[in-house]
Amino acid sequence: MDNSKKGLSFGDQLTSKFVAKNVAYLTLLVSICFGCQLRPSDEESTEHEKIRTIILSDMTHDDGNSLIRYLYYSSYFDLEALIVTNQLPDFNFDDQGPWDKAMSILKAYKEELPQLRKHDPGLPDYEDLMAITKRGRGALPIIWLTNTLEFSDNIADRYVTSSWDSVYFHDWIGEGMTPKGEPKDSEGSDFLVEIFEKDDKRPIFIQAWGGTITLVQALHRFREKHGQEKFLQLLPKIHLFGILFQDITFEFFADFVKMQENTCADFGTAIPTYGEEPVSLGKVLYDNGHFWHYVWSRDPDWKKPIGPADVNGHGPMSEIYDNGGEGDSPSFFYLLSSVFGLNDPLDPTQGSWGSRFQSMGEGFPDSYFYTCGIEQTELSRWDEAVSNNFKNRLLWSTKDRGEVNREPKAVVNGDTTSKVLRVTGEPGEKITFDASASSDPDGDTLSFRWFRYKEADTYLGDFQMSNTTDKSLELVIPNDLKGYNIHLILEVSDSGTPSLLTYRRIILE
Repeated sequence: MDNSKKGLSFGDQLTSKFVAKNVAYLTLLVSICFGCQLRPSDEESTEHEKIRTIILSDMTHDDGNSLIRYLYYSSYFDLEALIVTNQLPDFNFDDQGPWDKAMSILKAYKEELPQLRKHDPGLPDYEDLMAITKRGRGALPIIWLTNTLEFSDNIADRYVTSSWDSVYFHDWIGEGMTPKGEPKDSEGSDFLVEIFEKDDKRPIFIQAWGGTITLVQALHRFREKHGQEKFLQLLPKIHLFGILFQDITFEFFADFVKMQENTCADFGTAIPTYGEEPVSLGKVLYDNGHFWHYVWSRDPDWKKPIGPADVNGHGPMSEIYDNGGEGDSPSFFYLLSSVFGLNDPLDPTQGSWGSRFQSMGEGFPDSYFYTCGIEQTELSRWDEAVSNNFKNRLLWSTKDRGEVNREPKAVVNGDTTSKVLRVTGEPGEKITFDASASSDPDGDTLSFRWFRYKEADTYLGDFQMSNTTDKSLELVIPNDLKGYNIHLILEVSDSGTPSLLTYRRIILE
């Protein structure tokens, strides 16, 4: 240890190191913030580090639309696997429909990739996407139909009739063969095991657009292959965003009875069949219904945020986009909005383009969250920004670079990252946040809006702000803020068409 650091607390030592590396930057902050401390939430990671992710899809009526939208943003992600697994009643275990749908979208992506790369050279190669697209094992019925054993009705634009036998967890997960005479392992689960074996410390954000059967088999196989110690080291890295829990294999990581009794989950005719203690993943985000906003609603005033009329006519992928909705898109909206500065994907309580979550509470790991008790407006409040951004990306398919709007850059007190900023100050202290260094790559006029995201913070008192449309914001730390926090959002919009937004979040503590 450096002798000059003896006698300092660990926190003081960290502050000393930070100051030594950032003297000029901190001088600017102190001149604006005086005695307050302003710091990024995670000083170790780099700006726009690609987000490591896996997609589990059943490629039913809405998954294709979500995949199309995802591909326009795919340069922000390190997609390690796209696993396609059939799900009943939409498709039987040997139906080629889901795989063919995924292939048609990826081939359309290949066709227009040269045009898209005029706008974003970082978009992944078609060949790389094909190499990570694998078949999972199926098919299990959607959770609420588990023990109805049959189905006959319309699904999207198809009339579907299917039937199946009683479903038991261990018939599909573990050793041996499935009831359909296939190995429980699949190329998808084998590929996931290889991913889990990588020496990569980044969290793995798994988007469960369909059931988790292939993921759970991979986790089982990893534990069998590497033992309990390495298995327990892997689990904290896995962050699962579930668009519902769509098949019974969720029992591997969440207690069925507790979910049924202590949450707003409706598992229909399903019953618990696992019979073992569930493991705890690094994080679980359970969307129990907010996603329906992108599919349908009983509300007569509801309007789908975006549809074929908005999308079609913008290149080969857009012609595949149909009226099935995008029920799975919130799982990557949650990650995408972090790129634009709105949220930290490691904290689902902050609120994001993918909605806001709260702790599942007693009986569940502290790292498990759900949308139960949260208004659906926590998803729909961002509709205009989310839709405008996608409509703008669609123009990549038909226009040249320079003809399409680009997102502005939001800068606060000289911080040019997209990270959440945390500010600590003394009661009654006056603080100024300056966004005048924000810029637009197209030279558009910028507009500013500062607002308190009250639903995401913990402070119960009245908090007033003035001049909330200026480039800078001056405020006073409340005298009773200790032990609580206030979430401030800076929204920077440009004058382009359509108008695009970026954000900065500041947490006052």
